[in-house]
Amino acid sequence: RGRAKLIDTLKTYDDTSNQFITTEAKENNTEKTKGTELEAIASHNGLFFPDLIYGSKGSSVDIYCNYLKLTTDESKGVYNYEVRFFPPIDSVHLRIKYLKDHKDKLGGTKTFDGNTLYLPILLPNKMTVFISKVEDAELQIRILYKKKEEMRNCTQLYNILFDRVMKVLDYVKFDRKQYDPSRPKIIPLAKLEVWPGYVTAVDEYKGGLMLCCDVSHRILCQKTVLEMLVDLYQQNVEHYQESARKLLVGNIVLTRYNNRTYKINDICFDQSPTCQFKIKTGWTSYVEYYKQYHNIIIKDVNQPLIYSIKKSRGIPAEGEHIQFSLIPELCYLTGLRDEVRSDNKLMREIATFTRVSPNQRQMALNKFYENVSKTPAAQEILNSWGLSLTNNSNKIIGRQMDIEQICFSKTSVSAERSAEFSKHAATNEMLKVVHLSRWIIIHLRNDTKAATNLLDNMKQACKSLGMNISNPTMISLDRDRIDAYIQALRRNITINDQIVVCICHNSRDDRYAAIKKICCSEIPIPSQVINAKTLLNDLKIRSVVQKIVLQMNCKLGGSLWTVKIPFKNVMICGIDSYHDPSNRGNSVAAFVASVNSSYSEWYSKAVVQTKREEIVNGLSASFEIALNIYRKRNGKLPTNVIIYRDGIGDGQLNTCLNYEIPQFEMVCGNHIKISYIVVQKRISTRIFSESGIHLENPLPGTVVDQQITKSNMYDFFLVSQMVRQGTVTPTHYVVLRDDCNYGPDIIQKLSYKLCFLYYNWTGTIRIPACCMYAHKLAYLIGQSIQRDVAESLS
Repeated sequence: RGRAKLIDTLKTYDDTSNQFITTEAKENNTEKTKGTELEAIASHNGLFFPDLIYGSKGSSVDIYCNYLKLTTDESKGVYNYEVRFFPPIDSVHLRIKYLKDHKDKLGGTKTFDGNTLYLPILLPNKMTVFISKVEDAELQIRILYKKKEEMRNCTQLYNILFDRVMKVLDYVKFDRKQYDPSRPKIIPLAKLEVWPGYVTAVDEYKGGLMLCCDVSHRILCQKTVLEMLVDLYQQNVEHYQESARKLLVGNIVLTRYNNRTYKINDICFDQSPTCQFKIKTGWTSYVEYYKQYHNIIIKDVNQPLIYSIKKSRGIPAEGEHIQFSLIPELCYLTGLRDEVRSDNKLMREIATFTRVSPNQRQMALNKFYENVSKTPAAQEILNSWGLSLTNNSNKIIGRQMDIEQICFSKTSVSAERSAEFSKHAATNEMLKVVHLSRWIIIHLRNDTKAATNLLDNMKQACKSLGMNISNPTMISLDRDRIDAYIQALRRNITINDQIVVCICHNSRDDRYAAIKKICCSEIPIPSQVINAKTLLNDLKIRSVVQKIVLQMNCKLGGSLWTVKIPFKNVMICGIDSYHDPSNRGNSVAAFVASVNSSYSEWYSKAVVQTKREEIVNGLSASFEIALNIYRKRNGKLPTNVIIYRDGIGDGQLNTCLNYEIPQFEMVCGNHIKISYIVVQKRISTRIFSESGIHLENPLPGTVVDQQITKSNMYDFFLVSQMVRQGTVTPTHYVVLRDDCNYGPDIIQKLSYKLCFLYYNWTGTIRIPACCMYAHKLAYLIGQSIQRDVAESLS
């Protein structure tokens, strides 16, 4: 997949022939020109940063955020040194050990990774030499001064310092989050406890160096892993080992005697605590080891052992995996298991602890600042590097966008401040209606009442929505088996049928996947799968059926509503990818592009990728097809293309800039301009608005593009959805390219408008609709449909 191969496969638009041609069909000098052009694009390393990055439209609002200001002592800094050993030492562990012998001469405060040394002081000489005695020989340690680091290059070090601060405060680390084991909140009936904690991150923002601090929670089971194994054994002796591995492998456990976490990689049933293993002083058993080193008496000596494998932190030559053997009766499972997630009552009880209001988040932020300020050891860690926290900088200025108008077929209504319009969507004629004349309903014989309720309520709902509906072909099944649904679909679907509706007795993923596979790849036809229970609730059936009718109209090619987007000849695209959570399958990328001026109809295509691949290959082919369809529908190609890319983290921005965007540019050539915007949902930033003496969630349409935005990015935060419980999470937008020169106001307003156009929700969603459609398509292909047919699905 080298650059030369990429150039050969990419295509561009040719004016003379009025079609897309490959670079292979061009003359040699044209190939060289395009190759040089792509190299120039790929060599660009910096992020896009124009002169104007702040918007001005909308009313000003006061916003609070979960950031604390970090001030630095001018008399101190971060000094970078290179450390060399003579004779050379390969072991990083030994390098750290030998340098630690001279910590008093280095000032007592340092950070060393085996090669690079950071000190808060400047040593008197450019090269400092220490001598250590190693087995009757001399070891020379040379410390060479390199430079004083700029603040933007020290954020990794500062994050390490706050890890040390949290350790001083006796917090337990799970991944990048820290939890307080001393203040658990107990859920006795489920034998669960909730640990409160924080997730912190230091970075350089437009408002200076700041610490982002958000509230987090971790669920911990009070039952030991051994108790779970005993329960499994009593339930099913024959398949005990298989069930145990299925339940536990891949989960994270905590050992309370050292408050460390481990991922379960395997369960060894032929080993027990009485087995011997080697330590420095010889051989010992696990029973003896825990008695001697932890003063713990293992009660069950016949239990199996848990294996956990972690990567070594050493250099590549030492990069072997370290295997830990754990005792089940000393391990506690963390996180939410499937049986807990399926218990709605229990999840509501857990939510009372984990769903935190804006006021509670602000109190937690103040509590964190107080803990750090009043702990001398924590203050010493920060002061030694010239850092100090201040708690008076979390008030910033945001802007509130104007209220949007929702356009139906014959009228327009205001979305109001809440940005919700469900009552209007159910009573106004849809924007583009597709009448239903030939369709099929498949149901169990026992669910005949549910099918009748669906048909009766659909006829009633369609009157106000402007949709004509004919009686369907009713197929009744005797057995609730997957093969029965498959045979019914194969026997009854004809080329003239518009849609098939399957009413299932209950919710089952395997049956849903089988139906979707048949209707998407084998016999292409729009399909609607409905749980019969939702059609038997007399109180909710009217609203449920209204939503079903709206969904069916969309699947038939209709449109529900739109908002005014005053663009001419502009295509909007969305990209997202899906990864198999089991880590076994390939990832699936989805591409979505608008094909009309009201942005209510979309072309879509799915592409299969290698495992865990996020950067999307093959974009040029999908984009080229979308442009051809756009030209057929509108009579010409778009002049501008705006691309929203979901699922990219900060560490992948440069790769996206240098690899994905050139694929689009080579197809567009000089004829179509590109604006490329990355959408990030998984962020720790929280913003609140002021309401008297209390804090509350900001209204939809609130945008923040100053103070807490990154210092080296063209970015902004947007709250587009209404949240009435807990705290709203804003969406982070990073503009990587804006060749169209729209500027911040138009991009911010457009991003908000697109959040109204997701037809499965009568309101706004967190991300632009094109990204959500791409996400849904990638999830459908990756989760429910065979991957060998995904490439051909569009």
